[in-house]
Amino acid sequence: MSDAQIKGVQYFVIIAEQKKKSKFLSLLSEHGARGIETVYGHGSMSPSAIAAAFGFEAEQGKVIISCLLKNEKAKELIDILYREYEFDKPNTGIAFGISVEGLAF
Repeated sequence: MSDAQIKGVQYFVIIAEQKKKSKFLSLLSEHGARGIETVYGHGSMSPSAIAAAFGFEAEQGKVIISCLLKNEKAKELIDILYREYEFDKPNTGIAFGISVEGLAF
């Protein structure tokens, strides 16, 4: 891994249930997130036999939280989301980061 990747910045996004918003905002703050933005959403999937067959559930009340994070902090946060908030299981949440080249804070 080059120095540019280690010192880089990611546009980081968490999509989860609205009731967990304050927990995720606290986590982001603890990890040095900058430019935090919160948007409320509504699940669009309607319940059906096909959705049930694949284990999908119709969900209401989503929150989309985006911010800028340093790469190393984003990796730590992904580990926490998987370990403590079970993001590796269906219907718990989605988190991802996209590298942003040439940006520093």
